[in-house]
Amino acid sequence: MLQPARYTEILVNLITNPQTKPLIDQAMSTYPLYVSKSTDNTYGTAYVIPTREQLNNKILNYYRWREIGFETVGRFLFELETALNEIMPYYNQLFYSADQDFNPIYNVDYKRTIDRDKNDETNGEQSSESSNSSTASDTSTTTASTSGNGKSVNSATPQGQISIPAQNIDSVSYADDVKWNKDSTSQNGTNTGSSQASGTSESSGTNRVIGSESESTVETTKGNFGVVSAQDLIQKYRDVIINIEQQIINDPRITELFMLVY
Repeated sequence: MLQPARYTEILVNLITNPQTKPLIDQAMSTYPLYVSKSTDNTYGTAYVIPTREQLNNKILNYYRWREIGFETVGRFLFELETALNEIMPYYNQLFYSADQDFNPIYNVDYKRTIDRDKNDETNGEQSSESSNSSTASDTSTTTASTSGNGKSVNSATPQGQISIPAQNIDSVSYADDVKWNKDSTSQNGTNTGSSQASGTSESSGTNRVIGSESESTVETTKGNFGVVSAQDLIQKYRDVIINIEQQIINDPRITELFMLVY
């Protein structure tokens, strides 16, 4: 049932009209809206970020019985879409702030991350040298001696062949000529020999060691460190709580879309 309007058109007639309701939905579907990153979107949390459908219903229900501030529906829809696109970037920042996870009774909440990379390189060089020498000598002495005695007996008047036993040759008395031969031979020898050996050995080497080390440390500190009492923090938190949806509804760019005559 259409509601009679005094000057232009009442918003409820546009909402319930199957021809104009899709046009209203289209005009309210283009403005930017912050999407909550939290997985807990139930009531009872610190703040619930509304969906587009929820926010649109709040705006339309608030002005449901107001007359639009323009002579034609087309002009109203154009101004509604324009106004929402102008004001929502600001309110999205408020939604973002309200969506942060924090404890209102904490006065310290910070996290420090330390990343450390360490590279080590060690170079070493070593060398060694050794030498050795040896000397060997050998001396040998050889002595050899020989001796001999000889006697020659000659007779001018031999009586046949002289036959003298060797053991009796020294007592022969009837010889004309006797010659004694005595000789001796001595031989001494010394052999001396020596040998010498020497050698040198040398070795060297180089080693290289490369190592790397990574370290990551996360330090988190949260809590009330006693500077301000928990009761005072709660009271201060209550003082700054705002109803963002209500601010959007009462924004001057939205209120001027409707006539202020009831």
